[in-house]
Amino acid sequence: MKFEWFVASRYLRSRRKQSFISLISIISIGGVALGVATVILAIAVLNGVEHGLKERFLANEAHVVLMLHGSEFFGGASERIGQIEALDEVVAASPVVYSQVAVFPEHSKRIQDVIHIKGIEPAKEEAVTGFTQFVVGSVDFQDSPLIAEAEQLSDNTITGGIVLGVRLADRLGIVKGDILRLVVELQEHPINPDTFIPDLSNFVVIGLYESELAVYDNSFGFIHIEAAQKLYNKANRINAIFVRLIDAELAPQAATRIEKAVEFSVLEGFPMTRTWMEVHAPLFAALRLEKTLTVVIEALIILVAAFNIASTLIMTVMEKTRDVGTLRTLGSSRGSVMGIFMIQGSVIGLLGTLLGTGLGLTLCWLLSSNSVRPSPWWAFIVAVPVLCQVLIALRRMAPHPNGLKTALVLFWVAAFGFGLYCLVKPISLAELGLSQIYQMNQLPIKVNWFFVGFINALSFLICWLATLYPAWQAANLNPVEALQHE
Repeated sequence: MKFEWFVASRYLRSRRKQSFISLISIISIGGVALGVATVILAIAVLNGVEHGLKERFLANEAHVVLMLHGSEFFGGASERIGQIEALDEVVAASPVVYSQVAVFPEHSKRIQDVIHIKGIEPAKEEAVTGFTQFVVGSVDFQDSPLIAEAEQLSDNTITGGIVLGVRLADRLGIVKGDILRLVVELQEHPINPDTFIPDLSNFVVIGLYESELAVYDNSFGFIHIEAAQKLYNKANRINAIFVRLIDAELAPQAATRIEKAVEFSVLEGFPMTRTWMEVHAPLFAALRLEKTLTVVIEALIILVAAFNIASTLIMTVMEKTRDVGTLRTLGSSRGSVMGIFMIQGSVIGLLGTLLGTGLGLTLCWLLSSNSVRPSPWWAFIVAVPVLCQVLIALRRMAPHPNGLKTALVLFWVAAFGFGLYCLVKPISLAELGLSQIYQMNQLPIKVNWFFVGFINALSFLICWLATLYPAWQAANLNPVEALQHE
C-alpha cells in the first residue's frame, strides 16, 4: 500500500479523539448520498414522464397535419392523399374535418360545453392513429344497434353516431346510448348560450375513447367524416389531412416534402403543415428546463455536502498538525502530505456518491414497480420504528469488536432496506396526484445510465475540489511550528 493511502486510511479509521469530526464526516457522506439519490430519482421520473407522453402522443396523433391557412375547406381529398402517400417516408394519410362545436345532452336545455370534433373515415384513421384500439364500444358510426334503438325511442332525427372521450362523457353525465346534441359554431353567427336557439344535430353515443391522454379524453368527440361535412354544409370537402410516417423523428423534413408534393391553387389558399414536435414543443421545452433546474438544485445540495467535507478536513488538519510536522521532519514531501488529506476527502465523497447511486436506483426500482392502490396502515407503523432503530444502532457500533461490528452493520443495513421498502413501496400514484394528471398505473421511471454516470462523475469532482484547500493548507504547514503545536 502506498504511504499516502496507509496514513489516510488510519485517519479515516481513527475514532478515539475525533468523534465530532467523525460525525461531520458521516453527515458529509449522507449529504452527498442524498443529493445524488435525489437527482437520479428526479431525472428518472422526468425522463419517464417525457418518454411516456411522447409514446402516447405518437400513438394517438398524426405525425404531420396538412391544412390551409385559416383551416379553410378544400376538395380533391383522394387525389391529394394519393400524392402524399406516394412519398417514401409516408405510411398512410387520412382525410379529416376538424373543428369545434357546442354540445349538450338531450335532457338539457342549455349548452354545457364546447368540444373538439373530428370527422374521420374509420379505416383510414385506423392506419394513421390506431383509432379503434382506444375505443370502448362500437366504431360503426352509421349502422350501430345503438343508433337504431335511439331512433325508436326519440322523436328527433338522428344524424349518426359519436365516440366521446371518456372523461368528457363523465363530465356531461352521459353514457353509451344517450343522445348528444351538436351545434356548429359559425363565426358569422356567434352562439350566446342564454338567448340563441339553434338548429341541432343529434348524435348517439356509440363508444367511449380512452387514450390515457387528458387532452383527448377530456375534450374530443369523433364522428364520421360525412356527418361532419353535413354539419358544415361542405359535401366532399375537408379541412385537414393527417399523415403517419415511417419514423416520427423525420417529421420536420417530411412536412417540407408534403407541402411541395400537394398542389393548391391560389384561390384555394396557402398550405401549411404542423408536426407533432411543433404542437407539443412548449411541453417538452418545459420538461427540459425542469430537468436542467433539477440538476442545478441537486448539485447545490452536493456542494453543501462538499463544504462539510472541506470543514472536516480543516479540523482534521488542525488536530493532526503535530503529525504533519513529524511527517515533514521525517522527509515527507509537501505533495505526500497534500495527497494524504486529498485521499481522505475523496474517499468520503466516493462513499457518499456510491451510496447515493445505490439508494437512487433502489428508489427508482421500488417506485417503477408500484401500482395505484391505497397505502396500507401497517407499512408506516413498521417502517418508521425500523428506520429510527437503525440510526440509533449504528450510532452505538463503536464498543463492539470488529467482527461483531461488521455483522451488526450488515444486519442493520438489511433492516434499513426493509424499512425503506415498507415506507416507499405502498406510496400510491393517487396520493401523489399523478394518476389523474397522466392517467398512468405506474410512476413513469426511465433511468438514463449515461446521466447516472455523469452525476457520479460530477459529484466526485465537486467533492475532490473541496479537498484542495485543506490539503494545500496541510502541505504548507511549517514543520517546526507544527511540532510545537499544542
